[in-house]
Amino acid sequence: MATINTANHTVSGIDLYFDPTVAHASLLATTGGVTVGSPFRTSARNLGNIVTSEINPDVTYVEHFVAKNGRRHKDKVVANIETITIPFTFDEINTANLKRFFLASALATDKLAVLQKPLQEGSVSLLVRTEVGTSMVYSIPKAIIRPDGALAIGDGTDWWSGPMVIEVLRYDSGQYASKPFGVIHVL
Repeated sequence: MATINTANHTVSGIDLYFDPTVAHASLLATTGGVTVGSPFRTSARNLGNIVTSEINPDVTYVEHFVAKNGRRHKDKVVANIETITIPFTFDEINTANLKRFFLASALATDKLAVLQKPLQEGSVSLLVRTEVGTSMVYSIPKAIIRPDGALAIGDGTDWWSGPMVIEVLRYDSGQYASKPFGVIHVL
């Protein structure tokens, strides 16, 4: 029996970065030996403080059976539908995040036209940063960010926060031909 290795335990947080360019050139770039994607992860692309998040790969399988002597036996299983979503909750209620949440376009510095902007495709860098354990970077060449539920106003006893979700989209062009749903780098 294998021994449990406490070096594999992780305490972490997440930083999300989005740019409205599919397969952004700096998504997999490094500078000066710094972590992959570090040129992509700028404050202008940062979605702010992320309260909760998860990565949810969802695969639907199709099973095939053969009949022999009145009994059915499974002889094949294949993945039929593959999706990856990253639900997250932000608590920085600023103009940029409100624009994303309400699919809004800006009328002025302090005015947004609600439900006037279609979903925007772009690149995402998800940095799982840790104090203890293994960190990672998930570089996603094509994704959308959309609302994922209600923007609960609350009763003034907790921080105001909004649920959103990143949906990873297939992109199999150029350097992503063999990795159409992105790349995870373990640091």
